[in-house]
Amino acid sequence: MRSRKPFYIFWPQYFEAKRTRKEGRRLAKNLALEKVSMGEIAKAAKNLGYQVEVDAISRYPRTWWDSPGRVLIETKGKQKARVIKEIAKELRKAKS
Repeated sequence: MRSRKPFYIFWPQYFEAKRTRKEGRRLAKNLALEKVSMGEIAKAAKNLGYQVEVDAISRYPRTWWDSPGRVLIETKGKQKARVIKEIAKELRKAKS
């Protein structure tokens, strides 16, 4: 197994508006989106200039029966919370 040291894990559940904070949402309701896929997250991160890897096999631990996968992003030393907000804004821009 490779080390994911420089990468942070981003699950689609972080961005979904229908989920509660307890269910995994990491954004405020006004920034969250409906039905976000790992492909959209990867594309938004690439548009922002981050190095991205997609892992379609992994499952989010809180909803293990769901299998949307995850995105590994090298954040260049930025805080994960700040990168989540940047990606959410990029996703909103792409969907509108």
